Amino acid sequence: MPGRPGFLLLAKNTLWVSIGAARPYGRGALVRVDARSGRVQRIFRLPVNPYQLAFGFGSLWVTGVTNNRRYQDRLLRIDPTTGRVLRLIRGPQTFGSKIATTSDAVWIGGADIFPPGHSERAGVRFVYKIDPRRNAVVRRVQLPAQATVIDLLGDGRSLWSVGWWGVVKLSAAGRVLFVQRIEGSGWSLARTPGVAWVPQPWFGSRPVRQQNRPARRLLRIATSGVRRVSVMELQTQPGHVSSAGGVVWVTANGGLTRIDTAEMPPALTKVPVDFTPNYHEPFAGGLWVSDLRANRVYKVC
Repeated sequence: MPGRPGFLLLAKNTLWVSIGAARPYGRGALVRVDARSGRVQRIFRLPVNPYQLAFGFGSLWVTGVTNNRRYQDRLLRIDPTTGRVLRLIRGPQTFGSKIATTSDAVWIGGADIFPPGHSERAGVRFVYKIDPRRNAVVRRVQLPAQATVIDLLGDGRSLWSVGWWGVVKLSAAGRVLFVQRIEGSGWSLARTPGVAWVPQPWFGSRPVRQQNRPARRLLRIATSGVRRVSVMELQTQPGHVSSAGGVVWVTANGGLTRIDTAEMPPALTKVPVDFTPNYHEPFAGGLWVSDLRANRVYKVC
């Protein structure tokens, strides 16, 4: 890679890799990789240092940081063929966390900013719905149970969210369809039929979000039938989780673990790798992984 890889995005046969800038407010890039051969096809320079990305409605959707006022606090809609910025979208508050696409919208979480002494009004307690036809925010939804957003996942027209204090499913209209409270933080979210998988790296008590009580757990949350939360204890604090083809993948402090969901009870299997795995994007039979300490991405099968 031409720089340190961050978040990954797999869209059909294309792997998109966000590349961080050398300076915090510098200009980063997106790399387009042929997911079948691993060959780099294009490198698009961006006007921001990219953070999150999503694909949908024929476009890439990117957030990032910059000191250029034109692009500050904006969601960028980018042409995946040319890398050209098509639209700049601004919400009623600052965008900042995860982006996800559903079948009819783009959703994005708010930024972790709030008036002094009022963390209950933090932007991460809201998600915003964007109409891709109008390129505008059409709905703001406050998450229930004081939950915040760290990760988002589209599910048809519905949206899943996880963060501090809970897992939430919202309808296209913003109606709450499912809530599971968490005493602490959920760091990421993967879905298999009837189950939400949530790595929990921190314990905590509402409303203070302090990272001072480490947790080493993977939560298996039943989302249909009898409500149940099963806890899988890990050796280290977990990070990212993903799933595809009946396999759940988890990274935790330099290691990679897989779970075959057909096994009952599900068991953790360590995957030996000679690099430090970070973010990953799964496919049936394996996953793409970014290296935390080198300018590389790997395909693990």
